[in-house]
Amino acid sequence: MSNLDIDQMIRRLDDLAQGYQWSQVLFRAVHADIFTHTRNWNTSEAVATAVKWDARATRMMLDALASQGLLEKERGRYRNSPVAAQCLLPGAPSDQTHILRHKAYGWDTWGQLETALQTGTGVLREEKTRSDEELRAFICGMADVGRQSAQRILEALDLSKCKNLLDIGAGPGTYAIAFCKAHPEMRATLFDLEDVLPIAREEVEAAGLEDRISYRAGDLTTDSFGSGFDLIFVSNIIHSYDEATNRALVQRCHDALSSGGMLIIKDFLVDADAVEPAFNFLFALHMLVHTEAGDIYTTAQVADWTREAGFADGDYHALAPQVRALTSQTRMWCVTKP
Repeated sequence: MSNLDIDQMIRRLDDLAQGYQWSQVLFRAVHADIFTHTRNWNTSEAVATAVKWDARATRMMLDALASQGLLEKERGRYRNSPVAAQCLLPGAPSDQTHILRHKAYGWDTWGQLETALQTGTGVLREEKTRSDEELRAFICGMADVGRQSAQRILEALDLSKCKNLLDIGAGPGTYAIAFCKAHPEMRATLFDLEDVLPIAREEVEAAGLEDRISYRAGDLTTDSFGSGFDLIFVSNIIHSYDEATNRALVQRCHDALSSGGMLIIKDFLVDADAVEPAFNFLFALHMLVHTEAGDIYTTAQVADWTREAGFADGDYHALAPQVRALTSQTRMWCVTKP
């Protein structure tokens, strides 16, 4: 083994070990709204005053952000890089600030990984419900990541014959909004918890779709979905639950669909024996520390659930920019009810 090989191995381990440090740099910058104050060239002293930080500490923080390509630095002044301008400004074209705030809330829970590994389940907080701020970060974060994904689904599937959509665990309604905009004859029902739906209403009203999108509050593990739908969409839901709950969910989707209706299950699906993409397996541990029984599932498992529920054989579609399945973070399984 050459010294070069050993050096590369050590650098790889260093990168893994230091990951939590860089995540804290990013989280704190987003939380303090740093990138709003660096839209244009600005000094570290001026930024420190704006965010109420120590001047020396702020200069160190801005240098760290610049070293990661999130800021540009010139003559002691800083401004947003293209990445920050596109993704780290609230309201930017590809705004990711909500989802990053949501990930920051997971910091303390990830600190309980050892306990979760010993017990096999997440360490549930005494306070079962999220604060209003934490809930909004999560739900709006789903909009951050869902906009591009919704467009990829529309490119991958012909939904033009679908007129009555049920979006289960709809969150901010991002997918239903995109589908309805693309197909003017489609109407949608957003199914989610009572405290989530007001955020969805804001998004629907901003999109001007109040007359075509309705709401149904409930618990997706127990409550009725209704009936007569020709499209049911289940996005990033199954990873929160155990296999038995997901089997029952798929069966209830089957019962809520009309004959010929389509079920789309989108999630971080992997093939048996796969160890790529790494994101999916890190996400499995994220479910371990945050839920009672969440996990990621294989394509074969989802196929079994839908087959047992009475669906016809289906098809998988990769949704990441790379079309090869193993380089995709997200895949969807599409089946129809005979």
